[in-house]
Amino acid sequence: MRHAGTVRIGVVGAGLAGLSCAWTLHRQGHDVVVLEARDRVGGRTWSTTLPNGVVVERGGEWIDADQHTIRRFCAELGLPLAPHGVRFHRRRVGGEVPTLAGLERTLAAVGAHVPATDTTVAAAFEAALGGEYAGTPAFLRIATSTAGDPSAASARFHVARAEGARLDAAARVVGGNQRIALAMAEELGDRVRLGTPVRDIGVDGQRAVMTTQDEAFAVDRVVVAVPLALLDELAWDPGFPAEWRAGLEGLTTGVAVKLSVSTVGSVRPDGVQHASLPWWAWNSLDPAGDSGVPAVSCFAGGADARAALGVETGPGRWLDELARLRPDLDLVADDAVLTDWASEKWTRGGYSYVLAGRAAEAAALLQRPCGPLVLAGEHTAGAHSGTMEGALRSGVRAAQAVLDVR
Repeated sequence: MRHAGTVRIGVVGAGLAGLSCAWTLHRQGHDVVVLEARDRVGGRTWSTTLPNGVVVERGGEWIDADQHTIRRFCAELGLPLAPHGVRFHRRRVGGEVPTLAGLERTLAAVGAHVPATDTTVAAAFEAALGGEYAGTPAFLRIATSTAGDPSAASARFHVARAEGARLDAAARVVGGNQRIALAMAEELGDRVRLGTPVRDIGVDGQRAVMTTQDEAFAVDRVVVAVPLALLDELAWDPGFPAEWRAGLEGLTTGVAVKLSVSTVGSVRPDGVQHASLPWWAWNSLDPAGDSGVPAVSCFAGGADARAALGVETGPGRWLDELARLRPDLDLVADDAVLTDWASEKWTRGGYSYVLAGRAAEAAALLQRPCGPLVLAGEHTAGAHSGTMEGALRSGVRAAQAVLDVR
């Protein structure tokens, strides 16, 4: 039985954004149902265990020191964090670890070449550093983490984000970051329905309808928390909101690929960036903080890196490149786990990145309800887009927005 003052909310997607919205509303006494196309929760947060027992992340990995929302969620859910023990921002390149002062000088010089009208990451670096910019640690780090095309990505957004990164104190959830989603889903219970893709989203007066292959759900509000690349695959009646369409201009989905491999024994944690391609490899500290785990993980960002590593044919070429990049590791090639998010049906890519010239106010348009519809997801999180922090923030913001709709 519904109580007076409760709101019936439908949530499309059981990633961090959708679950944090539903969990927040459920704890406030509202009636929620979450429809998820996959047979698991977590979306792009996906943990797995290698044959030697090491837990690795196939998706979202890094919890930065200044990401307070995700740290608060972990505390409320009783999930302990452990440090990676790896330099995320100061990755080793060509045998050398760049100094913080050196990175700051480089980024300041590049930032000075970003006009008010914006330019691309590649153009700003070339203007500041000349033709050899592509081999500099700062450029390689941004190009990798952006997971997009540096010749199209916004320098105003992505260089500023890199300038704001100071601390190498990233953590992860002990037992896997997917535990965040699993813990929220456990509390929500049968309010989360797996294997239930939504096909249509319609507005019926002041209410909304989510339609699956077998059923229609009439609710007071719908929170759409699917990845950016899937928004156009939904049928919208009477159409996708024009305000959101304007907010999506200059925002696109990058290409993200991950590889994790067991190792024979362990070595000191380290993060090593490839010297010419946007990918890197790291081996983290074990949760007890005693030594490195016997495993290595890699992340490649952008279509060029994906092609160069031969991802479409499997992990073989990447394993060969990894052996050259990290000769200190004894790889167990048969244990390789390759995750190509571009070919994953319910994601169709990595995470969002900002194109040059995107209007500064565009992100705010995505955060406004359109009638009984609310949008969530990392792509709506503005400065925090592309992160687990951003996904959770968007869910909390969406929870408040559905209650504010009149």
